[in-house]
Formats: sequence, structure tokens, C-alpha cells
Amino acid sequence: MMSENKSTENRLLAALAHASAVAQGIGILVGVLVYISQRDKSRYAAYQGLQAAVYQLVNLIIIIGMWLVWGVFYGLGILALVRLEEMNPGAAPPAIFWIGLISMVFPITYSILVALYGLWGALRTWQGKDFRYLIIGSWLEKSGLWKDDSSA
Repeated sequence: MMSENKSTENRLLAALAHASAVAQGIGILVGVLVYISQRDKSRYAAYQGLQAAVYQLVNLIIIIGMWLVWGVFYGLGILALVRLEEMNPGAAPPAIFWIGLISMVFPITYSILVALYGLWGALRTWQGKDFRYLIIGSWLEKSGLWKDDSSA
């Protein structure tokens, strides 16, 4: 992808942009700041920062959606539990309650996987290797949001 000399500073900035996925939400700003500060100085660090910011933004939207779906299931479960308690005190909770309670595993697990993949990107960029997120990296290049004109 890029034949640029990857100095320690560039590798550190790229790694910080990716590692900020651990601070989901706020970490997007780190990627944006790396991109803005490095777009005229280091194409490597700028691309990694942009990629990290887009990756985190997309996943933040997905995680919020997952938590909203969980909230609906959990709310329905609580309503069913309250209704059941009014009609039949001491009865076992209905299945929808357990589905709602247990389904919180999905957004939590997804959040952990997002953070781990970001840390993997941080490790790879700290090592000075090119790193592209599976879909986002090639999408940025194909969409025209990022043009690798370093060979021109």
C-alpha cells in the first residue's frame, strides 16, 4: 500500500488511533485527530487514523443498535414479569424475561470483539506493518474517501 518511511512517531500515532477502540465512542476522536494532524505529514499515520475513526464510528452505531434491541426485549420481559406478578404472585418469570436478560451478552461480546480487533490493528501498525480493517480499509480506498497517491 504505502512505501513511506514509517518512523516511530508515525507508528505510535497509528497504533494509538487503533488502540482507542477500547474507549468506544470517545476513541473516534483520537482517530480523527490523528488523521487531521497527519494528513499533510504522514500518509501512513493519516490513513490509519482515518480508518480507525471510520471503523469505530460504524461499530458504535452497530453497538447502539444492539443495545436498543436489547432494551426492547428487556423492557418486554419486565412488563411481562410485572403483569404475571399481578395475576399470579410468586410465579416463575416468563421466557421473554430470560431472553431479555440473557440477550445482553450479544452487545457486550460484540463490544469486546471490536476492542480486540482495534488492539490487533494497533499491534500491527506499531510493528510498522500495513493494516486494513476487513471491509472498511478497502471501502475507504474504493469510495474515494482515501486516495493513495503516494506512488504518483
